[in-house]
Amino acid sequence: MRFGFHLFMVDPKQHQEIAKTAEEAGWHSLQVADAPFFPEKVSAPYPYTPDGSRFWPLDLPVLDPWVAIAAMAAVTERIRFVTSVVRLAIRQPLLEAKSLFSVDAVSNGRVAMGVGLAWMPEEFKWLGMEKKTRGRRQNEAIQILKLLMQGGYVEFHGKYYDFDRLIMAPVPEKPVPIYVGGTTPPALERAARYGDGWIGVMHPLGEIEQPINELNRLRHEFGRENEPFDIMLHCPDAQTVDDIKRLEDLGVTDLQITPWTMPDTPAEEGVAAFMKQQPPLSEKKDAIRRYADEVIAKIQ
Repeated sequence: MRFGFHLFMVDPKQHQEIAKTAEEAGWHSLQVADAPFFPEKVSAPYPYTPDGSRFWPLDLPVLDPWVAIAAMAAVTERIRFVTSVVRLAIRQPLLEAKSLFSVDAVSNGRVAMGVGLAWMPEEFKWLGMEKKTRGRRQNEAIQILKLLMQGGYVEFHGKYYDFDRLIMAPVPEKPVPIYVGGTTPPALERAARYGDGWIGVMHPLGEIEQPINELNRLRHEFGRENEPFDIMLHCPDAQTVDDIKRLEDLGVTDLQITPWTMPDTPAEEGVAAFMKQQPPLSEKKDAIRRYADEVIAKIQ
């Protein structure tokens, strides 16, 4: 089992110090968010809160994920960085590949790419992208990223993206894992068919087995059951070593924790209850070290 945590709602000025502390304590990864902008009014509910409301202030500073990763990679040597998640459906895949490959190069291969569809209609409208075709375009975009990782001249002729022979450099020395987010049937199918893993949001222990079983079924259907496949998620009620080993037995490879969260935070309050807790930097660092000593060291 590998352990990581998310930096959403963490002051960007703290990122480098937190990354150094996490690496020194033995954590394995850090997740960074992607949010180009926040519309004042949104015409669709947020999918991960019970009432559909956004739980963050609209002037929350969110760095471009590739800039955030590059800054933290510059002050660390081992820890990995994961985008959670890049809204690939609102981006041009060739340009996104250039950013990904550049960050992979400067981090010495310490990046993984979590991808998602994006949910706000305004993002698609204002960036000139079609929302109705987002899933099919993301399928093609993932294929393009994987094709470009092979190096040399490549071409792609799909329904939504089309280009003749081109070359992009540098390319990763080893393929960058692409983790697909989402719990809908199309998202799970996308992860199983095209992804190197599945990245979840927040799932109680009792809800994890079903999507994992479905992913395994689909991977077998696509003939990919023997390929490496990571499963990364946040499970707030996995608090003991036995709980974590149970997740490991189910196939979870990466457990996301918010180490500075109050231990009595009700899991049913969802991701908002965990992300909104932002103690001072010194308390965050203490919590990062404490969890590493009390849990991570006992699992390794």
